[in-house]
Amino acid sequence: MGRTVVGSAVLTLVLAAAGCGAQGGDGKGGATPASGSPTASSRTAAAAGPAWAYDHVEDGSAEMLDLAAAAEDDIWAAGFELDSDSAAGHGRFLRHFDGTRWRRLPMPAVLGDSVYNARLDSVGSGEIWLTASGLDGTRPKTAQWDGESWTSLAQSPTGRVGDLKAFGPDDVWVLDGEAEARHWDGSRWTARALPAEAASLDGTASDDLWAVGSRDRGEGVGGASEQYTQPAAMHWDGGSWTLTRTPVYRFDDPVPPEPSAALGKVVAVAEGDIRAYGGNGFNHGEVENEPADQPIRLRWDGTRWADQPASSEECGNRDPVTVDGTRGLFLDGNWYLAADGTCVKIKRPRLTAKDGARRSSAQLLWLTSVIPVPGTDTVLGAGHVQVDQSGDPTEKAVVVSLRR
Repeated sequence: MGRTVVGSAVLTLVLAAAGCGAQGGDGKGGATPASGSPTASSRTAAAAGPAWAYDHVEDGSAEMLDLAAAAEDDIWAAGFELDSDSAAGHGRFLRHFDGTRWRRLPMPAVLGDSVYNARLDSVGSGEIWLTASGLDGTRPKTAQWDGESWTSLAQSPTGRVGDLKAFGPDDVWVLDGEAEARHWDGSRWTARALPAEAASLDGTASDDLWAVGSRDRGEGVGGASEQYTQPAAMHWDGGSWTLTRTPVYRFDDPVPPEPSAALGKVVAVAEGDIRAYGGNGFNHGEVENEPADQPIRLRWDGTRWADQPASSEECGNRDPVTVDGTRGLFLDGNWYLAADGTCVKIKRPRLTAKDGARRSSAQLLWLTSVIPVPGTDTVLGAGHVQVDQSGDPTEKAVVVSLRR
């Protein structure tokens, strides 16, 4: 087996920790304007503990792909209709919340007729970027929302954007390759080689940015353990990218085939408090008595990376989705880890007959994006509810808000 298989094994381990509630992919949608604001939804209330409330449920069968907010009255969601011809790039749409209602809008004309893998990012100063590629694999295009209209970004990243971190509209970093980061200064992109392959970006300032991924050389790679890769954590100090030392991971003998350790997610909780998540996996199915995959949870304290103990059985192996200020972390699968270590499941309401769901249906909420709304205490999520019922299963695109 080659390196591709090894990479898949590590990625599988990283994603397996996510569980129900975070799912990517392309989707499909319809229209039901919702009155009220994300901060005052009338759909549901939690009896106790945090709960999601439905602020918008799309008509028809659809999924929401991404979400971004410039302000509490300028929120965007991107979705697609499941019953459209997705192979031709049809059925993609936007929803915009103006403080009163969610309006359905077409994709910006500057992106062309075929929009695929749409992602939304707030880059500061009220500006939103919508980046998408064509179905034919063409170079991605980026549209800028300035609060009034969509225009085309003068240049776009060269490849599909894997991750993005913005400190302002003239200070944006993207990963659009495995070992290269690109920086936008407001007028042009500058490519920066990374000392290792990267999968995720986050940071607290323009001179305190982190990228994590894997390295295939150096301490802990090869040798008797035949370890293909080890975790990599790289720091940008405003002048250069530097590889920092991380713990080394190995399996006990007998070593399983093609072991490979990597980091797949980095979260900047605060200055001097950076968290990184990944796993040490291998090529499953080749030997009997396989060992368990090894989850990796690291924390940077301003000086060094060290293993974090699992916070709890439910939250210990789940990746963070976003930071909830100083309160805690939102985790994959609709779990919440408070700053004091308390781990709770975020409740959710059921869709009703009004939304095409029967009382006997099984329902799962899958969120692709969770974001704080700038300048508010509001947290929003976007994704879809999978409704399993006899004769008429469906997926309903939704926008949710948190009730604390």
